[in-house]
Amino acid sequence: MRIEERIKTVQGLAKLLKTKDKKDLPSELRPLWEKWEEAVEREHFHHSWFVPEFVRSAAEAIADMLLGEDGQALARWIASYRPVLEAKTETHRVGVIMAGNIPLVASHDLLCVFMAGDVFVGKMSSHDTRLWPLLVEMLAVVSPEAASRVELTQDRLGAVDAVIATGSNNSTRYFEHYFGNKPHVFRGHCNGVAVLDGKESAAELQGLAADICLYFGMGCRNVSKVYVPEGYDFTPLFQSMEAYRPLLGAHHSYLNNLEYQKTVHLINSIPFLDQGLCMFKAEASIASPIGVVHYEHYTEVEKVWEPLRSEAVQCVATHLPAPLETVPLGRTQHPALSQYANGIDTLRFLTEV
Repeated sequence: MRIEERIKTVQGLAKLLKTKDKKDLPSELRPLWEKWEEAVEREHFHHSWFVPEFVRSAAEAIADMLLGEDGQALARWIASYRPVLEAKTETHRVGVIMAGNIPLVASHDLLCVFMAGDVFVGKMSSHDTRLWPLLVEMLAVVSPEAASRVELTQDRLGAVDAVIATGSNNSTRYFEHYFGNKPHVFRGHCNGVAVLDGKESAAELQGLAADICLYFGMGCRNVSKVYVPEGYDFTPLFQSMEAYRPLLGAHHSYLNNLEYQKTVHLINSIPFLDQGLCMFKAEASIASPIGVVHYEHYTEVEKVWEPLRSEAVQCVATHLPAPLETVPLGRTQHPALSQYANGIDTLRFLTEV
């Protein structure tokens, strides 16, 4: 497939994912759309963390990333890679070990492998084995040729020429053991952070609440830590997070994690702020347990930025000017195509295999 055909194929899939009413689709596509909607509604019966609202959020974020505001995001993104992609003559089988912390989390890897003209061989997470086959089925409707370049498995990868693997920091040791002799990208866990100054608007705080609460805080782009000035008043942020009470407050597994953390902290006399849906704890580390957000006070915001260049930081959300790349509050789960996981240019890697 030529690059223009690949772009058109991906755009077609994105538009299908964005469809909210089957009446907007041709009659032949409506049964598949209904099948997808049913799967979205029922996925939490198989994996309790994948509630319908969050599966839809993930699908919409993928579609928005692929299209952009004007529908031309893909063309702009691929422009700098076009010469090497057009000169590429070999097709590789790229094994992708897919994480399962949030729905469809390996979608950007699939995009990169497809746009590189390679074959995607995906080892699905046991947490996400139903949505992925349906997504490939939707891709097949847009382009049977494109779908033929996607292989999904719950078993071993088999013969592959390169590997992209995402998991916990402990998992990377196993990735190195099994696949270290092949061209590879190994990613460990990282988190999002937010830097506040107390002058955030109500809309920005609502956005930050989404950055914290979407996917129960389990994504690598979720904000797990906030930097705030001395004397910061958390009340407006706590009020903004109430919008997520119907979801977080009704989820037994989430509440069990939260209750466990509260119990441990109370027994050990560790102070924390209790928002009701979430604990806020003064802590230097960036990664935090489910139901917990760390915070750290600063006196000079200029001294905050340099430590945030760490590999443990996936993204920085703020409205403040900063000497590093940031995203607006509320947009951590809506990355641009060029905002690669762990800062590793996946498509560039594939062109150099």
